[in-house]
Amino acid sequence: MELSVESLGTDVHSRLGGSIFPNAAWRLVWALSTLKGPDEHIRIPSFYDNIIRPTAHDRELMDALPDVADEYKQRFGVKQFIKGLTGGTNLKMEEVFTPTCTICGLTGGYQGPGSKTVQPAFASAKVDFRLVLGQKPEDILKKLRAHLDSEGFADVQIKYLGGEPAARTDPDDSFVRTVVQSAEEVYEFPMALVPMVGGSGPNYPFVHDLGLPVATAGLGYPDTRAHAPNENIRVDLYLKHARHMARVIKEFANH
Repeated sequence: MELSVESLGTDVHSRLGGSIFPNAAWRLVWALSTLKGPDEHIRIPSFYDNIIRPTAHDRELMDALPDVADEYKQRFGVKQFIKGLTGGTNLKMEEVFTPTCTICGLTGGYQGPGSKTVQPAFASAKVDFRLVLGQKPEDILKKLRAHLDSEGFADVQIKYLGGEPAARTDPDDSFVRTVVQSAEEVYEFPMALVPMVGGSGPNYPFVHDLGLPVATAGLGYPDTRAHAPNENIRVDLYLKHARHMARVIKEFANH
């Protein structure tokens, strides 16, 4: 979604308006600061209601996967993880089984080279919430609106850009086993089974409305740089992924 504030009809010289006119950028920053605290807890009332917690089996599957802490530090330049996390299974569980509130971008006033002492009339922020099982976009949207209003930010506009509920397939589903088993002859080593990943896609109607299993077998690699500058895929992995999908379709037809 996009949150925005319009406090003036036009940008104003900060000498004129700095001490007597409302500043859209400050107004938006103050509103954003109510969404999450320094402890990383999302402060929207009832935000965590209805969440379906991970199972003991989910933790067992995460236990079997490699520790990602050192890889993340090297690949992304992470100095330290939030919430006191250091690595191991707790880090892997927190990554995908806890909902998020992310400021993806901020815009307001003058952003060009050098200085321009301006009182911005308009400011906006792109914000996303990664939802987990049990949460619904329309419910979170209502709770966000109610929260901003109760905090005195009824002037902050919300533009809904899209969303979907979380969905998952049982890791022990026979279709998941088919995807895992058909990968080994292509990649020449066993495929790791991850019980849940973060991402966006039309999984919910297939899983919950049609009752169909969904498994994701991505073709990315550590330097794919997803959603970052120079996002890329490797041709060799693209071709292997195509061969894997062909085998999945063939095996599915045999069931």
